Amino acid sequence: MIRSFENRPDSFFGKAVSRRDCLRFLMCGGGLFLTMPLSLAKAAENTTGLSILDKYLGEELSYQIGFWLIGHCGDAKTGFLRTDVSDIYRISLEGHGVGFINFLLGRVKYSYLSFCQYLPDEDRLRPLYFELKKKRGDKQSRRSVTFNYAARKIEFFQTESSGKTQVHSEPMMPARIYEDYLTLFYNFRHGYYGPIERDRKYRLPLYTKKQMRPVKLQIADFEKEKQFRSQEFNQTDKHFFMQFQINREDVSSGTGEVEGWLSSDATPVKGIIKDVIFFGDLWGDLMEKQMAASNRRVKIPATVKNKF
Repeated sequence: MIRSFENRPDSFFGKAVSRRDCLRFLMCGGGLFLTMPLSLAKAAENTTGLSILDKYLGEELSYQIGFWLIGHCGDAKTGFLRTDVSDIYRISLEGHGVGFINFLLGRVKYSYLSFCQYLPDEDRLRPLYFELKKKRGDKQSRRSVTFNYAARKIEFFQTESSGKTQVHSEPMMPARIYEDYLTLFYNFRHGYYGPIERDRKYRLPLYTKKQMRPVKLQIADFEKEKQFRSQEFNQTDKHFFMQFQINREDVSSGTGEVEGWLSSDATPVKGIIKDVIFFGDLWGDLMEKQMAASNRRVKIPATVKNKF
């Protein structure tokens, strides 16, 4: 059964993003972007009865970022861990530039954090608090979203590097599913929005900023997949070719097109942002996948814990 959500035909981001922000998005894993025979038409389904926590809790993914001129211009790493509060989990993604590109971009670092709950009746994650920090030199900006289900409202907070602060809140819409980048990353991979299979389209909810549109994602059919696989030097674990499009200004792209590869168990192994200004195509390759100790816990900062 495929879950759906209420669709609002709102406009997307109204503010252009600088070219250094394309590194931020790429380090998000494409925001969405180990082995079975290629003849299978869909990823392994949840026939074992494993929950999303059984499958992914403790997962750590490490990526290397590059483009046509420099094969390694940045690194990114994700993590999904327990916290010191029962039934609250932390998903994180941290990225930074390396080498000359890091110097050129002003020693840029990005941090995505999602504190979320597990809903056993639905076997999915729901966001409680999402935060994005961007640091460039001595300047830092922060954007956060608090999902207050008890009060049925969403609270947005933004502090720019200049110190300017914006606060906004709005009511939650009935029957709408809310996702941030990181909860959506795992819920989609787990099959909450339907099995991952060739020649299939998905409409995925995302709400980390006011007036965001759903993500429309397409898994290629076999013929198109074969065409793109032939262009890959390393074809290991590349089982499903996906494409989606977002507002081009959000990734400093001329088209806003994003594409990439999933393994048979829906691990993102490669993501590409097309036509990025000053870079061309930017890509991220999975370098390592490992599982942390299942009992490992991280502390929730007091400033965040007060929002739950």
